[in-house]
Amino acid sequence: MAATMDGIMKAIFSCIPSAPSSAADSCLSADFSSDFPGGGGGGEDRISCLPDALLSNIVSRLPVKDAARTAAISPRWRRLRSSTPLVLVDVDIFHDYVVGDGHGHDGLIDWRGLTSTVSRILSGHQGPFRTVHLTTVCNYAAARGGSALVRWLHLFAAKAVEELVLVNFPRWILDNTLPAEILRVASLRRLYLGLWDEFPDTDHLPRGAHVFPHLLELGFCRTDIKDKDLDSLLQRSPVLEKLALILNYATPRNVRVRSRSLRCLLFWMSIADGLDVAVAPRLERLILWNDCPGACFDKSFRTRVKIGNTPALKVLGYLEPSIHVLEIRNTVIEFGTKASPTTTVTSVKILGLRVRFGMHRETKALPTFLRCFPKVQTLHIMSAEADEPTGKLNFKFWQDVGPLQCLQSHIKKVVFKNFRGYRSELAFLRFVVERAQLLQNMVIVLADDSKEGVAEKLKPLACSTKRASRDPKFMILVRKGGSPWSFRVASDLSKSDPFDC
Repeated sequence: MAATMDGIMKAIFSCIPSAPSSAADSCLSADFSSDFPGGGGGGEDRISCLPDALLSNIVSRLPVKDAARTAAISPRWRRLRSSTPLVLVDVDIFHDYVVGDGHGHDGLIDWRGLTSTVSRILSGHQGPFRTVHLTTVCNYAAARGGSALVRWLHLFAAKAVEELVLVNFPRWILDNTLPAEILRVASLRRLYLGLWDEFPDTDHLPRGAHVFPHLLELGFCRTDIKDKDLDSLLQRSPVLEKLALILNYATPRNVRVRSRSLRCLLFWMSIADGLDVAVAPRLERLILWNDCPGACFDKSFRTRVKIGNTPALKVLGYLEPSIHVLEIRNTVIEFGTKASPTTTVTSVKILGLRVRFGMHRETKALPTFLRCFPKVQTLHIMSAEADEPTGKLNFKFWQDVGPLQCLQSHIKKVVFKNFRGYRSELAFLRFVVERAQLLQNMVIVLADDSKEGVAEKLKPLACSTKRASRDPKFMILVRKGGSPWSFRVASDLSKSDPFDC
């Protein structure tokens, strides 16, 4: 269980936004000290000659303790600090409250003192808080009825907090319900919640009222939320662009997406019985990644992924035949499903598929899935190991596959990850080389556990006389390993291809 929780915490902290300032960056203020009167450098106070707007920007980027110290420089700095949007990251002050027990043992934590200090910082600052990240003190603040946390949420609303991260770690108490006051922080633009057992009920909210009118990004990390409440939040967040469900195993069970603003939806190490992207006219990216650390699921488990009105959808993956039942509009995609206007998504240009080539049924599903996305230009295939192989398909199967529009007319790049040199993998790659008429690049990433000399098996592909592409720049690149794919890469809308690391 400890190893599992370690994996969960590592995954959560790899997904939540990085704190905008840190005590480790306090060298920023140290660099300025030589220019401050009495700062030890003996130089002229050139920093204080800067315009108010620039000085305020400097203060807003400092860790909260360093921002407080600027008040001692001069009345001008003190005035600026009082109105500047500050950053509060509890990790920056956490180590001040790690104390000994009087018997030579370090590591005890003064939670009461830490909680009081956070309260004092929040209530004592006259101006707003730009960002608040609380990842160590939430559990203590939520204990005994959660009065401290409720008070903080009221302050977040009053102080116009724009970015809020609340991770309920370490989890001591039985009741980890998030207070309903979170729904009153209307100023939020980015919100990430981690390790809460229950998100507050939204039934009591006024009909049609916007809860988060400015929210652009919302993340639930191992935080339970009912289907109806998630649907309500989507309806009440009119400018929401990014929604992430991270390590959510239990809830929501059936996710129905109806949003006119959503651009990126991530199911990151999360599962559900159903995902229905019903109406999402601006959705560009649908990411499905199912490696859940320490989680064991019924091998018969399936998630129905239904794609409805998504005219802007460009990136989709990784679809997995082992767990995903694909439904396009109202047609369930099965082996042998023919391509038609009701069974294809022509907007998708980048497609990721994760396949266990040792599983006969999954490999047979590949051509069917490819027919559903006829205008894919970049194809990512991730090869996964099968615990109990059921038979590997050879090249004869691929010879009998009919025309695939994406291969004949659109695919220019194929990335095959975790290549181990199996005949079934080689058969698929040979099929691609002999069918993809516009192919320019094929990138083959060897699995970390691949055997010595496995790359030699790829030479016939490069020398094939049956290669369909006559592009003079055609090349096959083989490499060992690659940069790790991460949540931040997958969710970065500035990257045209989030699967390409």
